[in-house]
Amino acid sequence: MSSPSLPTTVDRIVVEFPAGDGYRSVGRLVLGGLVSRFELPVDRVEDLLLAVESLLQQRLAGDAVRLEATAAPDGLRLRVGPFAGSPLADPGVSRVLTRLVDEVSEDETDGTAGTNVDLHVSAARLTSSG
Repeated sequence: MSSPSLPTTVDRIVVEFPAGDGYRSVGRLVLGGLVSRFELPVDRVEDLLLAVESLLQQRLAGDAVRLEATAAPDGLRLRVGPFAGSPLADPGVSRVLTRLVDEVSEDETDGTAGTNVDLHVSAARLTSSG
């Protein structure tokens, strides 16, 4: 198998989909498609998918979910939201996310009610299998 390859430029994908339970798989498909382009180890892909799925179990602030994925030479950055309240206030969610990604933060959305959660996985972590 060839070694994983991260982009030399920044690639950004933004998708918005209905917040209903039946549409949560859309986030998984979008994220899976993005990370598959970089031939990442399966365990890294699963870590990212689990992180996003953990977030999507939280109460959302509106009728739609926005998933923004940015792939750059330093790694992958994901922004998910808007959530009602703070998903990171839940110790279980916070514990899961900090074990799956390198950085976790949250901020209020631009001009609307709700909170976005930002996840970052470094290139070094993405390309290692341990």
